[in-house]
Amino acid sequence: MTTPAESAIRLNRTFPVYVTMFLFGIVTLSALVGVPAYGMLVGYTWVDWTMFGLLYVITGLGITVGYHRLISHRSFVCPNWVKIAFLIAGGWALQNSALKWAADHIRHHAACDQDADPYNAQRGFWHSHCGWLFSDERYSDEKYATRLKQDPVIMWQHRYYVPIVLSGLALPFLIGFSHGGWMEGFGCFMLAGVGRTFAVLNSTFCINSVCHLWGNQPHSQADSSRDSWLVSLLTFGEGYHNYHHTYQSDYRNGPRWYNFDPSKWLIFTLWLFGLAWSLRTASAAEGKISNL
Repeated sequence: MTTPAESAIRLNRTFPVYVTMFLFGIVTLSALVGVPAYGMLVGYTWVDWTMFGLLYVITGLGITVGYHRLISHRSFVCPNWVKIAFLIAGGWALQNSALKWAADHIRHHAACDQDADPYNAQRGFWHSHCGWLFSDERYSDEKYATRLKQDPVIMWQHRYYVPIVLSGLALPFLIGFSHGGWMEGFGCFMLAGVGRTFAVLNSTFCINSVCHLWGNQPHSQADSSRDSWLVSLLTFGEGYHNYHHTYQSDYRNGPRWYNFDPSKWLIFTLWLFGLAWSLRTASAAEGKISNL
């Protein structure tokens, strides 16, 4: 009979701490040194910048809509092919499989600001931003993955996560290569592959760090979550974090019509076309969840 810690470690065996440290180190060094160096020595084309922008949006929404609002919080339902598209886009963000990402996130909500919180902001900015990734204490308790493991699409993405990641890195190279040969392919890979991955990683990390340390708490002071409109600009609406912690199942993080929340707009657009249903909303006055 295995202990909870042993079963939790088994869930995270795909990427041990030393592999995570190596990958993060390579991405960070390449993004902070290689990307600007290539830009100064060779330069980037409009194709490179266009692919950077497109993939930032696609992979960012793959995390915010796919990994977060769909998988972790079940704030709406959609056909499997739409779910697959979101999980491929989320996989391209290099933030682990949806199974492990969502298990960590569910655990965060269950134990926010406590020792069991994987990115506990009470341990400081560095830990909540990205230091938790390198902690020996990091594991996802098996119980938070039980429901996730019953979804065949989530398990499919988990099994093929590495090929999905590689395809996301290969795509900008192939686009650049088709436009201008090997050098253009390498340039597009550096900016839209490595640079974009680093940008999306850190924008997501800001939700765990900035949105638990600085900002407003207009909805609840039950935990350290805070609203930050600036973070919302970078993360497609995820910066309204105090509202999200108060009403976790709401498909909207920014509930007002004027809140910058492209993730909710995308989900609502899918609903208009019959590609999403059971959109869950919360009444701030009554604290109740209802379906759209």
